[in-house]
Amino acid sequence: MKLIEIVKILKNKLVGSKVNQQRINEIESNTIALKEARKSDVNRWQKNEELFTNWNERTAIMADFIPSDANVIEFGAGVMHMKSILPKTVTYTPSDIVKRYEETVVCDLNEPITVNLKQFDTAVFSGVLEYVYNIENVIDQLSNASINHIICSYCCSDIITLSREKNGWLSDYTKSELEAIFSGFGYTVKNYQLWNNQSIFNLVREQ
Repeated sequence: MKLIEIVKILKNKLVGSKVNQQRINEIESNTIALKEARKSDVNRWQKNEELFTNWNERTAIMADFIPSDANVIEFGAGVMHMKSILPKTVTYTPSDIVKRYEETVVCDLNEPITVNLKQFDTAVFSGVLEYVYNIENVIDQLSNASINHIICSYCCSDIITLSREKNGWLSDYTKSELEAIFSGFGYTVKNYQLWNNQSIFNLVREQ
């Protein structure tokens, strides 16, 4: 490889590093402002480039916990990868903070849920609850709607010690704090596993 080519590669890496650091700084400052206002980051999630394909692996793990006759609402559905891998016998409704598709039901989990939850028996949160200030409030609403099956992931603050603000995360629950919330509403952790140090909970409640 010629010296000029090596220099070009190094320059490109340096530029990429600067751009990435700038993005991280912007997310951090924006998150701090959002926390002060107790608002959701709608602007960030309007951008499709904020949705990463490697999340599909996590989605696939969570989809395995869904029964073939389930009536599912997925919060933070994004590009609806889950729909593409679920059996056709599953009734699937996508929900997100922005309307990417005609069938997407718009819902901001930092506001009262206006969706009629009583039509569902299963709720899925894949990489979503980190952006919710009060997870207990969300679980309370699901509980009151008699949703007895919840599948969720979360970057627990005692397992993942990365900066919450630099990742845009609005909450910082530990694993034990989450489990206490779940059990407080009668949900049992039927399955638990880690994906890239992110906790995946398969929660069920006896009817």
